[in-house]
Amino acid sequence: MNPTLPPPGWAVDPLLQAIADRCTAWLQGRDLGVEDICLGHPVSWAIVRDGQGRRGLGAALTPIGESNDRDGLFAGLSQDWRDWPLSALPARLLARHPLERCIALAAINAVSQYRLGWENLAPVEPGERGEREAGQGGGRASVVRWVAAQTPQRLVMIGNMQPLVAGLREFGIVPMVFERHASNRCGALNDAQEWAWLPHADGLIATGATLVNHTLAPLVAWTGAARFRILVGFSAQTHPAFLAGLGLTHVFSVHVDDVDGIRRRLQLGHWNAMFESETPYLARLADKTPGLL
Repeated sequence: MNPTLPPPGWAVDPLLQAIADRCTAWLQGRDLGVEDICLGHPVSWAIVRDGQGRRGLGAALTPIGESNDRDGLFAGLSQDWRDWPLSALPARLLARHPLERCIALAAINAVSQYRLGWENLAPVEPGERGEREAGQGGGRASVVRWVAAQTPQRLVMIGNMQPLVAGLREFGIVPMVFERHASNRCGALNDAQEWAWLPHADGLIATGATLVNHTLAPLVAWTGAARFRILVGFSAQTHPAFLAGLGLTHVFSVHVDDVDGIRRRLQLGHWNAMFESETPYLARLADKTPGLL
């Protein structure tokens, strides 16, 4: 038995299970492998490559400080990631250890980025792609405008994403913000209080990091009255087809065109470079699961 996964009979996260299963199914029969993996601070990443040299870079926020226990980390895999089969990584999104889930999400996002490039961003409606707005945080302004156009009265934001908070306030929208990490709280509320506010929300913006900390499923369940539920950020690079039918309405993220350039910047901790130089997008998600193969 893999000690990083729950024992038989224990509940698992059906939302994350669906994402992992869809990614694994899409990989079947495809010539795609791992080129690079890094467990970084504050962002981890993975790069995948096919036999023709086409690549995809996926990122995920590293859950710093959530676990100092290394027992069972990447159990069943070689200590050299170059030996890891890509198909073995998506299922580890359900692992107990947060760092293992982080690497799994980065790998799923890398596959998603590769697929979006291979599809020429076809799942993203051209009218909803973010503009590269120099000096304005890249395409973040586009998602702020979209949210403002929905005129939410009780907007909840999970994760203290200060550029989005500031942008929304310029439109007169003051979201109720919740943040897990005290070092990034800066006026936001502790995420332990989310349950009391979410049932009354008419809009939800959730960081993609909720895919790592196993909180997205209850967030979706608690926001039944919300008119929209958007997953945002570089951790939200997951392909729209992998997210379809899971309760979200939109995903806002960024497609990495310059894989080598962004990798070098991430190696120095410059994660904001993705939104400044790459291709942000806002994609509407299907209500039902589309065909994946």
